Amino acid sequence: MDIIHLSDISSTNAYVLQLLNAPVGSSPFRDGKEGIFLCDYQSAGKGMGTNKWESEAGKNLLFSILVHPSWLPASKQYLISMVQAVSLCEVLSEYTDGITIKWPNDIYWHDKKISGTLIEGNIQGRNMSNMVIGTGININQEIFLSDAPNPISLRNITATVHDKADILNRIITRFEHHQSTLKADLESGLEPSIIATYHNHLYRKEGLHEYQDKDGLFKASTVNVKPNGILVLKRENGTISEYEFKEVKFIL
Repeated sequence: MDIIHLSDISSTNAYVLQLLNAPVGSSPFRDGKEGIFLCDYQSAGKGMGTNKWESEAGKNLLFSILVHPSWLPASKQYLISMVQAVSLCEVLSEYTDGITIKWPNDIYWHDKKISGTLIEGNIQGRNMSNMVIGTGININQEIFLSDAPNPISLRNITATVHDKADILNRIITRFEHHQSTLKADLESGLEPSIIATYHNHLYRKEGLHEYQDKDGLFKASTVNVKPNGILVLKRENGTISEYEFKEVKFIL
């Protein structure tokens, strides 16, 4: 995939979505071309819901991957989130231990957040027509000024300045590999191997931990995450509970 380098924009996801909404024939990305859109600074970086993403200019990785996975059923679109999460987790684990995937789309170092991803897309018929995978990774930022409760960077962890371009290239390589494997698995009617790999990297994959839903606090263990993104928890009393995004909170 080509890398398109942008200097200062509001949001890489917003930029790519504008390209996708352009008239037919006005942009190769609108008409099926895939790519990575990288920027040095986002003035309005987006997270899940109304969340914002803080990033000091030039210090971190801020990018969106545009793919057109027409082979992916819309009911299983979360598998692309698994592909991205596993790719990030594998690459960051080359630099430090303690890296895990926190459902639905964050990467954690122990109990601190090092990366977040927001995926937006469009459906055509029963399958996806395009997906924009926007990711921010704290690489070389040392001080965080927002009220986000638990940010950390790779430099905070390792006390080393890291080559952002090298890290991005490693992520793209892993993403393309896992996406290709997912496509082959689905076309062969196999259980996607990315599901087991994703679960192996999950934050709090073992033991009882505290959560909170609309009814209050409770303790539970992780059962799995379904291909549609539903988190399945098993409570202390054996009850199985399923949650969509934002329906349950991890108590850290």
